[in-house]
Amino acid sequence: MRLRALGSRVVPHAADELPRLDAGGRRALLDVLSEIQTGEAKALMKRLLRAEPARPSAASEVGPGPSDVGVVDDVGDDGTEAKALETLRALPPPHGNERAAISRERGEAHLALARTGSRLARKDLLASLTTLEARRTRLYCEAAGLIGDAAFLAPLARIAPVREEATKALAAIAIREKITARSKVLRNLDESLRPLVARAIVGSVRGEDWN
Repeated sequence: MRLRALGSRVVPHAADELPRLDAGGRRALLDVLSEIQTGEAKALMKRLLRAEPARPSAASEVGPGPSDVGVVDDVGDDGTEAKALETLRALPPPHGNERAAISRERGEAHLALARTGSRLARKDLLASLTTLEARRTRLYCEAAGLIGDAAFLAPLARIAPVREEATKALAAIAIREKITARSKVLRNLDESLRPLVARAIVGSVRGEDWN
């Protein structure tokens, strides 16, 4: 929270402290930098993503534990988060008529990130759900169900008539964010989308099996 409050002012200070940051600190810094659009912030973010694995500590030599990779924290020894972010950065922005292979590669990266609990690519996931054809969004819907918030309700509701995974994601978000059929966020949706979201919420409250 302190890093986020500093905003762009965090960049020059963080650059000097980078070698001394632990894995948790690096991950928190990545989260903040993803919302800062200055060239200096982007350069620091690249440094974080290129960071070499840290040397194992005495504690890590005792037995298996969280990854020692500098960029990630408890996301697996293979650096899943860093690899997925690199994949997304190498892809063009999502658009409706992109090749299916690209949509799948992007979707797999988003799902991999979501399974680690990472929200670093939240904006790209939201843009993908808003832009891509509904038939290409299965993986994106699954990712949204894991890390999505109220902002995902509208794009998921538009997809729900075509993809059951979108309805499941709506239910998961409603439970996680404590959204009810009377929540103000529903009144901010287009009138045509409200019944779709409400049905998903009612289903989640009733404990229906979405699997």
